[in-house]
Amino acid sequence: MDWRVTDKMIAIVAAVTKKGVIGRNGKLPWDIHEEMALFKKTTLGKTVIMGRKTFESTGALGSRKNIVVSRRLREARGAEVCSNINKAISLAESYGKDIFIIGGAQIFRHTIADADKIYLSYIKKDYPGDAYFPRWSRKGWRIERRTDHKEFEQVVYRRAGK
Repeated sequence: MDWRVTDKMIAIVAAVTKKGVIGRNGKLPWDIHEEMALFKKTTLGKTVIMGRKTFESTGALGSRKNIVVSRRLREARGAEVCSNINKAISLAESYGKDIFIIGGAQIFRHTIADADKIYLSYIKKDYPGDAYFPRWSRKGWRIERRTDHKEFEQVVYRRAGK
């Protein structure tokens, strides 16, 4: 993609089941406090970019710069709205903070090829869903850290050479 305009780190953060489920009916299918706390710790004080559906599910996240990618929304309480990912990345770069892509499926699909890091929490229990993390090749990625938790395992991937 030709949207990469920043020298700031761009990371994807997602929780996913073994079958790739990331959502159901516009929400997370699970309620895992420890995973949410880790998500918060990882993204606090940073810039987060999300799609409209994710924003409608979560609202603006406190103590972060929030950017929503949407062709429908004109404004979003507590967030800036950009009509495409290029504009969102450009705006995020102006904040001078690392950039975290937090969903949903379409936004992940459009950014995964150019991300520097991927933080994936693999949920141990299976949940039904209707939104899926995109298939991606692990070629060119290395595992930076793997942390086991009671209900999930977090794996942080770093693009080789970054």
